[in-house]
Amino acid sequence: MENIVIVIPSLEPDEKLLSLLETIRSRQSVTIPIVIVDDGSGIAFEKYFQIAKDKFDCIVLTHEQNFGKGRALKTAMNYVLKHFEKAKGIVTIDSDGQHRYKDMVVCVDAFNVHKDALIMGVRSFDGKVPFKSKFGNLLTRRIMKVITGIKLTDTQTGLRVIPRFFMEQLVNTSGDRFEYEMSMLLEAKKQQVRIVEVPIKTVYIEENQSSHFHALFDSIAIYAVFIKYLFSSVFSFFIDISIFSLIIYFIGESNFQAITIASYIARGISSLFNYLVNNYIVFKNGSSNSFIKYYGLVIIQTFISSLFVSLVHNVLMDFNPTLVKVVIDLLLFVISFYVQKKWVFHKVVK
Repeated sequence: MENIVIVIPSLEPDEKLLSLLETIRSRQSVTIPIVIVDDGSGIAFEKYFQIAKDKFDCIVLTHEQNFGKGRALKTAMNYVLKHFEKAKGIVTIDSDGQHRYKDMVVCVDAFNVHKDALIMGVRSFDGKVPFKSKFGNLLTRRIMKVITGIKLTDTQTGLRVIPRFFMEQLVNTSGDRFEYEMSMLLEAKKQQVRIVEVPIKTVYIEENQSSHFHALFDSIAIYAVFIKYLFSSVFSFFIDISIFSLIIYFIGESNFQAITIASYIARGISSLFNYLVNNYIVFKNGSSNSFIKYYGLVIIQTFISSLFVSLVHNVLMDFNPTLVKVVIDLLLFVISFYVQKKWVFHKVVK
């Protein structure tokens, strides 16, 4: 545990925080620095933080109001970077009893082997696990794999070891609440920081009732990248279909030539909107030649779309070509997203 600072973000703690501190101090021969962030818990919880300072020699940083777990982590990282020059990194651990001391040590040991990696203490989710925790993790890890290509066992674990160089980047990463932990993974992908998973025991106390995770609002924030892409694509889709339908109507033909012309004009207009939104709002990290790559993808995708629309329309003459295009383009939606994330808007770090 040498040159590692323990960081504990805490909101409205109870005896479990003190029990964790008791365990750490009783098992560490060297007084390891512990930084606790009181994220606006209020007067009713001051006694716990006072005991943490007086009895367990902790540094307590206080937010006057609740800003969220992400802001608490950034506050702690800023403090460590300024006041612990020799610290090689931090280990973050929750204050609600979900993480065991021995698992924290195992994660730090893994960090000593993989000094440039983000260490994740991952849960197995076997046995008796609260439904919202199991379902939420399953959903986020599936979406994470689709969006970034990162395959993780546990995307929401709070037990992480973060190297110093990565902390310097994470203090400026967007997100103040639980979505920050997802943003951290996206930033790791962007900066090509290796992620190492370390199996830990799954602990849920009282069905995880002490968690301050808000199922609706925090989930929306966590899935914000995918949601923004979805809305961008939906608006672009309606623009594309509307212009396509108008051109086909005025041309008065439904052959391959008419469909191709209508497809390219419609896609040319809708794709400009889609590119601007994806580049500056959704992915935010396009390379300098992303515009060329994006329109290369548009040309290929439009050709495939018009070809299949024409083929299906020729076989099923009674079907409106606009309806056929809707089905074909929906099938191309997922492929397009993956290509944009992995190639068009992927910025290589040199």
